[in-house]
Amino acid sequence: MAHDNSQLATDGSERSGVDYAAQQRLPAVLRPLVENDRLRFGLQVLPWLLVLALFVFLPLAAIFVWSVAIPQPFGFELGFTLENYAAFIDSYRLGIFFVTIGEGVLLVVLSLAFGFPIAYYAGIRKRHSKYTFPVMLLFAIPFLTNYILRTLSWISFLGSDGLINSVLMLLGVVNNPLSWLLYSKFAVRVGMLASYLPFMIFPAWLAMSRIDDDILRASTDLGASPLATIRHIVLPLSVPGLLIGSVFVFVGVLGESVVPVILGGGNVSLIATVISNAVNSARLPLASAISSVLLLFAVFLLLLWEYAFGLKTVGEI
Repeated sequence: MAHDNSQLATDGSERSGVDYAAQQRLPAVLRPLVENDRLRFGLQVLPWLLVLALFVFLPLAAIFVWSVAIPQPFGFELGFTLENYAAFIDSYRLGIFFVTIGEGVLLVVLSLAFGFPIAYYAGIRKRHSKYTFPVMLLFAIPFLTNYILRTLSWISFLGSDGLINSVLMLLGVVNNPLSWLLYSKFAVRVGMLASYLPFMIFPAWLAMSRIDDDILRASTDLGASPLATIRHIVLPLSVPGLLIGSVFVFVGVLGESVVPVILGGGNVSLIATVISNAVNSARLPLASAISSVLLLFAVFLLLLWEYAFGLKTVGEI
């Protein structure tokens, strides 16, 4: 069969099925901008880089600049000094930093213990139920309310006259209210778990919901028990979601300052509380130095994740 090549322009304006007529009509000065692949890619990426620079990198750069500023009685003077980092390292604040890391690890473990069964039940056992998605949305309802009020509501449950103590005394389990339920590490952990548990559930649920039904049926046909299927199939394929949820929870604890103040009653301090106190006392360079250390620590975690699993696991859920 003969082909009609009469419509092909002699100047190469139509090559490989692509119409270059619009490029040919451009002025000669602008034509290299669209014909050069690298330059064209750079122009496409430039707006996103400008947005990142304006809303992400510039504020972070300001924090690092302030962290080496010279403290003054009523402010600071731009300059270079490591006094702010020394005030963080050579004080009780460094101990609070390590305590915060420990609390973050503990909360990740608790979130996995409570979040994995919920995500498994919704993503595997009831994945085809029409009620699964509406029920899972219930975990997002608390985010529609004010964070401070949501935290304050726990006082009505954990306080001396709260629901839990009232029920325990009514049943005769205890004679006096349990004082450790409120204004303690227990209360802070409960409040943070309630706040950050959805950050573990949703990525894990999304990862499990993408596991092919044929793989699960094949495991059952081969005689695997539900526990063996969880161990050898569900858990390995859910690792990306569990890792993302763990990062969300851990980083959330590093920046948590509301729950320790309200439910800790001044008895529990995390590193974000120390930063808030430094800001409130007009010690902005010290607060910036601590924030810089936290940022570098978070970057270290990301690099560790890249080394162990690869950041491409983010796109696997």
